[in-house]
Amino acid sequence: MGKEIAMSETKNKYFVKLIPLGKFFFGGDMTFQSDSLKGKRGTNYASYIIHSFKMPQQTSLLGMLRFLLLSNNDRLFDCKENHIKNGVENEVMAWIGEKSFEVKSDHIEAEFGKIDRLGPCFLYNQKECKAYFKEGYDADLDVDFGKSICANINQVKMEIPQIRMKKNKSLYYSGKEQLGTYYITLDGTDRKKEEDLFEKDSRIGIDKDYEGKVKNAAFYKQISYRLERDFCFAFEVEAKADLTVYSGTFVKLGADDSNFLFKAELSDGQCGFLPHEADSLRVVLLSDSYLPLFVEKEKNPMEYVRYAITRVRPFRFLSSSNSIEARDYNVKYKSLRSLVRYDLYESGSVFYFEN
Repeated sequence: MGKEIAMSETKNKYFVKLIPLGKFFFGGDMTFQSDSLKGKRGTNYASYIIHSFKMPQQTSLLGMLRFLLLSNNDRLFDCKENHIKNGVENEVMAWIGEKSFEVKSDHIEAEFGKIDRLGPCFLYNQKECKAYFKEGYDADLDVDFGKSICANINQVKMEIPQIRMKKNKSLYYSGKEQLGTYYITLDGTDRKKEEDLFEKDSRIGIDKDYEGKVKNAAFYKQISYRLERDFCFAFEVEAKADLTVYSGTFVKLGADDSNFLFKAELSDGQCGFLPHEADSLRVVLLSDSYLPLFVEKEKNPMEYVRYAITRVRPFRFLSSSNSIEARDYNVKYKSLRSLVRYDLYESGSVFYFEN
C-alpha cells in the first residue's frame, strides 16, 4: 500500500465494484451504548439489538474514495503514522478537498478535489454482468388516481388514490400487508427479492472488561449481512484521477472491520440509470436522499407531490478536516458524528406528482 501517483486533469467516468470479503455492517444512529452512558452529550439511541443497513450510504462511499486516494500517495500521507505529512496541505486539498461531507445550509455543491460526481450504489451480478437497482416501494401495488378516495389524514381531508394489491386486485391494500422489497435489472427482465440477495449473519455476545467481569448492559446481538454469491456493490464515479491503478486494493467500508476488494475500470455507460418516461408523473429514488421542505415554493418540487409511498432512514455524517494528527483519524479519540440528525428518504421511495 502506498505509492506516489501523478495527478491528472483528465476527467473520466469509472465503474467501481466493491466485492465483500465476508460479512459487512453499515451502521446508523443506533448503538449498543448511548452517549449519555458514556458521559457525553448526544442524541443517539441505545439498544441490545443492532441491525446493519443493507446498502452503504453515498457519504461512506465518498469517504472511502477520499481515503483511498490519500493513503496510496506516499508523498502526501504517512501510512506508518497514519496522518497527512507536514507542508503538503494545499496539495492534499487538490486531491480530496478541504474536509469531509457536510450538509450545507444553502445546499450548494461541495468540492472534493479529484472526485467530481458519485452515482447511486446498486447491486451487480459479476457472473451475469447485470446491474440491479432497488425497485419502487409500490412494486406490489396498483395505484389508481382515476378512482380517488376521500380520506381524513391528521385531521385534514384529502383525496388519495385507490390502492389495490397487484396479486389480487379484488383486495384493497391494508397497512397490515407486508410489502416486498425488490431489486430489478435495467431492462426490467429480472427481478429478485431482497431477502434472496442479503443473508443475515447474527452474533450474540457478552461484553467484559479487562478483568473478565461482565459490564452493565453487556449482553448484545449484532446483525450483519452477507451478499448472495456472485453479487457485489457497484457505483459509477467521475474523477480526475485514474482509479484503475487502485484495482485489487483492499478497502474498509462500514464498521466492525468490513473489508472489500476494490475494482475499477473505465465505464462503458452500460450501467447508467433506470430508464424513465419523459411524461411520467412517478419518481423513484435510486439513493437515500435528503429533501428539504422549507425552500421557496416555486423551486420546491415537494409542494407538487400528489401522493407518496416512502420509508425514512436516520442519518448523521462524519465530520472531519485534513489533519497532520494521527488521532484525528481514529474515532476512539474523537467524536466525528454530526450533532444534527437528518431523516433521509430511502432509495425505493416513490413520489407521484401533479405535473
